[in-house]
Amino acid sequence: MSKLYIFGIGGTGARVLRSLTMLLASGVSLGGKIDTIVPVIIDPDTSNGDLTRTVSLMNLYKKIRQHLNFDNRPEKRGYFHVGIDDMNTNFRLHLNNVANMKFSDYIAYNRFANQGQADSNQALLSLLFSEKNLACPLDVGFKGNPNMGSIVLNDPKNTESMMSLLQHFQSDDQIFIISSIFGGTGAAGFPLLQKTFREAERLNMPNSSAIANAAIGAVTVLPYFGLKEDQQSEINMETFISKTKAALKYYIGNLDVDNLYYISDTIKNRYDNVEGATDQRNKAHFVELAAAMAIVDFANSNVEHNRIQTSTSYREFAIRGDENPLTLNELCSNTFGSAGKELMSFYLFSRFMMEHFDQTRDYAWAKTPQMKNASFNDTFFADIRQFGDAFKNQWLKELSDNQRSFQPFDLFANTNDVFETIMHIEPKKTSKLGRLLGKNLTGYPAIDTEISDVSMKKLKGLDAYNYFITVHETAINNVIKKKYNI
Repeated sequence: MSKLYIFGIGGTGARVLRSLTMLLASGVSLGGKIDTIVPVIIDPDTSNGDLTRTVSLMNLYKKIRQHLNFDNRPEKRGYFHVGIDDMNTNFRLHLNNVANMKFSDYIAYNRFANQGQADSNQALLSLLFSEKNLACPLDVGFKGNPNMGSIVLNDPKNTESMMSLLQHFQSDDQIFIISSIFGGTGAAGFPLLQKTFREAERLNMPNSSAIANAAIGAVTVLPYFGLKEDQQSEINMETFISKTKAALKYYIGNLDVDNLYYISDTIKNRYDNVEGATDQRNKAHFVELAAAMAIVDFANSNVEHNRIQTSTSYREFAIRGDENPLTLNELCSNTFGSAGKELMSFYLFSRFMMEHFDQTRDYAWAKTPQMKNASFNDTFFADIRQFGDAFKNQWLKELSDNQRSFQPFDLFANTNDVFETIMHIEPKKTSKLGRLLGKNLTGYPAIDTEISDVSMKKLKGLDAYNYFITVHETAINNVIKKKYNI
């Protein structure tokens, strides 16, 4: 099996990785070859709220995944199936010499002064970089200035961290790069990063031949949100389109990737104009979910790199109709086929854990031999609930509250039938005879009945954690098939 190294550049990269983590928790597959992802966020702004939130989520996923083993499962995939490995980086790529340093110090701007007189080199730098650029502290990022980002991210000193990260890269491993095209870090980092990989042999990187010949995919996110006007901020949304055009023009003839995905949307929402640090914590957006689906598509495409002549496949994301809010019905068949049922399943599982699980601890499944020595006060069950809360009450809620809105589920509906909360997909109605026979029940009793049936089947070789996940996931998927024929 192979690894997919995913490099999320800047705030957009972190937010797309957050959506990908939610998809993988839901059981979305990366195909038959990829069993582990190695996500790494590249951002000099280490206190960025989007970054720290994503890192915490991936660490929670990793903690849950360490308890699970799919070898003895009837199905070799499911919730948290794909492994996440940080390669001892805590999901960050260390950038040298940016902490507590202004950009002018980084480029040694003042060393060009000659007896108090600025020489021609310093004069040239003054033309290339504004006074605000030169005074900018690098530990809050590049504030939407790709001209600054291209200098820092192209520093050979930063190759050392990359070499350490890629020391276990193998011939079947692949690479994917996430970036925005209208900011500072992503627009500068993407072309430089893919160039570094293709020139791995010249840079004497470990496993250089495998890296240079690896299949590389990338998603570049075009403008999809705006910023409120702030005269004190260096970030101006009026420059987003011009930056995008300039970057796209540069990409022509300067990229060597196998699959390149483009994603955008009309600008509907304006966020607070925050230049970085902990306050930069944007709501989850459907465009970021769509960008995460690009990673899923790439992993399932079994792409192979042709070093002699790269033939880039260009792809875009589409929905069935220009609706707001979007529901699962607006997803095209390929997208729904890859993630629709999985999102439904994990949503139902998350609600079940938060709203009903405590009532089932004395049911038959909890008294099986596999669960005999289990303690429901174990941190594993607390972690599952915490992840479910992050999935439903944070990520899905943010997607619902944003513009464009994605509302696949009625998250806080006051109903006894959880199946009625899946938007615009009607479950089969329960007949009177079905109710009398205990068949096709509504709400959580339907899941309880299915859990009872599944738990009576022989599930050998599973410890308590794997038995618990297998029984509950199988039961919920069986109910989805019966109620929605999916």
